[in-house]
Amino acid sequence: MKKKSIEELVDDILKIKEVEKELKEKRQQLEQMLFESVKKPEDGKPLWIGDDVKIVWRTNAKISQKQAKIWFDRNLELCKRIFSMSFKPKISEISKLERTVVSEPEKLPEWMKDFDEIKKDIEIEEKPALEVVKNEEEVEE
Repeated sequence: MKKKSIEELVDDILKIKEVEKELKEKRQQLEQMLFESVKKPEDGKPLWIGDDVKIVWRTNAKISQKQAKIWFDRNLELCKRIFSMSFKPKISEISKLERTVVSEPEKLPEWMKDFDEIKKDIEIEEKPALEVVKNEEEVEE
């Protein structure tokens, strides 16, 4: 095999990156078409398509970095519980705190005073995701 120059290697890498980008965009378009054509099962379980592909619905939460920083400066203790270090809201912690508010409203700590307000700034959405499950069989030598 002929040794390639640095410029040829860089050109090849850039071509591959462009093809990867185009393929990713195409995959996203196809997945969007797929997600628009199926309904989430009422039982909330994944929707299996064949033996090795399923659609799962994931719940995500997000907040603008600017708004998260404002909350962080305003109520550090609450934010340490709700956000990851990248200011990504933690859905499990929000759910836990919501249950605390409902079950023990009289025992809430001071840092919980802003909980309802901060929830208004957090956008929680559920999105489908396509998962390919490969049945890997163990091969004994």
